[in-house]
Amino acid sequence: MTVRLGSLVLGSPDPQRLARWYRAAFAPDAPESGVLQLAEGSRLIFDARTDLEPAAREPGRVLINLYVTDARAVAAHLTGLGVTWVRPVEPGPPGLIGTVEDVDGNYVQVVQLGGPA
Repeated sequence: MTVRLGSLVLGSPDPQRLARWYRAAFAPDAPESGVLQLAEGSRLIFDARTDLEPAAREPGRVLINLYVTDARAVAAHLTGLGVTWVRPVEPGPPGLIGTVEDVDGNYVQVVQLGGPA
């Protein structure tokens, strides 16, 4: 049996704001919509939810890992956007890894697999 994660639904009281943040951070050329298509068929879907608080109460409960080819370049781009870093990009077991907060307070990890660069 083969299983592949196709999408991740992010519920938010303000899904348009959340979608804009992810688009600016990770896919600035992507068309504006409620679905952000990433590489290899992965999608982030932004869903309006009235039962959620404005910010994640336990942001470390689910970590969104986004694999990149150049973590330091992505980190420079994110820093230019003024993101809040929880953990700067540094060597870790998978290679290079850094963690930021999205605008709803969820933790997003930028991961470059392999040896540190």
